[in-house]
Amino acid sequence: MRWIKAIFWTLILVIVVTFVVQNLQSMNQTIYLNFDFYFLSFSTAIPLYMLTMGVFLLGVLFGVGYTFKAWLAKVAEVRKKSKEIKQLKKELDDLRNLPLTEGQKDLASSEQTSG
Repeated sequence: MRWIKAIFWTLILVIVVTFVVQNLQSMNQTIYLNFDFYFLSFSTAIPLYMLTMGVFLLGVLFGVGYTFKAWLAKVAEVRKKSKEIKQLKKELDDLRNLPLTEGQKDLASSEQTSG
């Protein structure tokens, strides 16, 4: 399985590098971004590859943030379940250490004689 993953990612890398090399000239084009909102105005010129990389990194950050949020929820759930398991084990140990009452002794002795 490890080899399959390595081959897969190597193939993806080769495809990406090939795409970049073949489209290098078009990726150097300058893009003009204009933002006009009543009192706020913003204008800039950036290369297309910078815009592409910026959008990609923004997507990666959102993905990592979403995954981190889900991971934190799972960690909290594991802690809660571990605490509950610890409490139930303590309760079970306490119940195991309870002395037998007279009714329980009769029941236990009748089970031993019949079994």
